[in-house]
Amino acid sequence: MLQKIPATVVTGFLGAGKTTLIRHMLQNAHGKRIALIINEFGDLGVDGDILKGCGDDTCTPDDIMELSNGCICCTVADDFIPTIKSLLERDNKPDHIVIETSGLALPQPLIRAFNWPEISTKVTVDGVITVVDGKAVQEGRFAHDIEAVDNQRKLDENLDHETPLSELYEDQIACADMIIINKADLLTSEETVELTQTLKENSRTGVQVIKSTNGALPIDVLLGQGVAAESDMKSRHELHHHHEHDENGDHVHHEHDHDDFESFVFSFGEIVH
Repeated sequence: MLQKIPATVVTGFLGAGKTTLIRHMLQNAHGKRIALIINEFGDLGVDGDILKGCGDDTCTPDDIMELSNGCICCTVADDFIPTIKSLLERDNKPDHIVIETSGLALPQPLIRAFNWPEISTKVTVDGVITVVDGKAVQEGRFAHDIEAVDNQRKLDENLDHETPLSELYEDQIACADMIIINKADLLTSEETVELTQTLKENSRTGVQVIKSTNGALPIDVLLGQGVAAESDMKSRHELHHHHEHDENGDHVHHEHDHDDFESFVFSFGEIVH
């Protein structure tokens, strides 16, 4: 039986430390070939420093593809599936795919897309990682700079501006297989224990909660969870049910507030160290 290529989804609000986490991962890949998909608002400059810091000649402009046709769940057939297929059809296939989502992205619709028949037998969601700003969350905020997150959302008129951002945070926590408390160096031991307990109480059963400073975690901790998240959607509670797929993988349109994102920047550079 053909082994599926694992994909890890990394989510979290602006400023939580997703980019730093992934940069550290790429710089310490230990020979693992990683295909990186960056999901931001059509501007590579937002997280382009990841590519600049990857330290490999394969991270060239030719490895970057921008998809600007809207929410991924509404453009699965036209954009996401062909892009993933082109990656999987490479002669030198990646060992792992890492997807950094926008801070405004609901992870659940993206995970459902992996059930699409054309890719479901070739790639699987290895795990969903949600990165949180430990200090901010411990102080009762979902992000260090809530105004900056809100301004990010206002930049796109297609996004839902009514849903509280705190609910998007709750969705990201509820979908996670691993929650990373970043900036843990700003917390006391007691605060870390308390925050860890709170996160576990508000997340899925068995979720891993790990602390980090500057996103410095071993790649073997982050990759290789093997949860096949696309087969376990019922336990990944979602506050917004605007996207559904039928049992054949077809997209069914319901109320859609565009909670997700407008465009994607995909980098398919293989990082080899």
